[in-house]
Amino acid sequence: MFRRALFRQPALLQALVLTLLLIVYPAAAKTTTAAAVTTKPASQLKLIVLAPDLVELLYSLGAGEQIIAASEHADYPEAARALPRVGNYAGLSLEKIISLQPDLVLYWQSGTPAADIERLQQLGLKLESFESKTLDDIALHLLRLGELTGRQQQAAQLAGQFHAELQALKTKYSQQQQLAVFYEIWDNPLSSIGPSAWPAQHLAICGARNVLPDGPNPYPQVSAEQVLNANPWLIIQPVSENEPRTLFNWQAFSSVKAVEYQQFAKPNSDLLHRASLRTLGGVRELCQLIEKSRQFYAQVLPGAGR
Repeated sequence: MFRRALFRQPALLQALVLTLLLIVYPAAAKTTTAAAVTTKPASQLKLIVLAPDLVELLYSLGAGEQIIAASEHADYPEAARALPRVGNYAGLSLEKIISLQPDLVLYWQSGTPAADIERLQQLGLKLESFESKTLDDIALHLLRLGELTGRQQQAAQLAGQFHAELQALKTKYSQQQQLAVFYEIWDNPLSSIGPSAWPAQHLAICGARNVLPDGPNPYPQVSAEQVLNANPWLIIQPVSENEPRTLFNWQAFSSVKAVEYQQFAKPNSDLLHRASLRTLGGVRELCQLIEKSRQFYAQVLPGAGR
């Protein structure tokens, strides 16, 4: 039901929500070793990568030169923009993938068309799937990609740094007085996040809570009246440098605490909504914006519940 409803929404919103959905629903990954793929050294495997997150991680490991093609929206680092494209979440160019003769295809289990993956398997291509449910999984994926590309040492170092930075953020912010926020993931239709959504863990780390009631949908559509009744103290409107969007205009809702005191935050969604090493930079920025609002209220409304 959600998938059918999703594809009636604007294309950019479809891409955003599918990207977020594919990094929060786990599935059993197919395990591959370099030896099972080819007799080539792992550092020489030719890779097709069907997820922007994995492209980023491979470049972080110094394995970007092994990528011979990628899916759409692989835009970081700059070198990734020049990679040949072989499809997106809606469909893959099977003929192009086959013609490139990859040694291994890496893909997101829930973000790649299952029928296309099955066909590639039937044609004898070697594939491995990945999923991210929590921020900790980013480090696990680094370690796995390090194994597949012969860069175990680099992967272990980066994974250790990632875990240390993540723990530091949790220690600094998660026990602060909770701030009631509304996380606006899209303006039309007005949409937010549920407890199982990828950004929900970011709010928990930052000591904030989304004001909307819990529900099974990770990215529910909501009404402005619901937000008005929930009365958030801060409205978070993530924005992208690569795919600009319009923001909901809240100025008519002056009875909402966030509007009354003009408490709006616009963190970088390119960082927050992608499971890569840069994600922690986005979480850090989000925590700083939430802390700024928390301190503002501590001065103008001392002792008030938030």
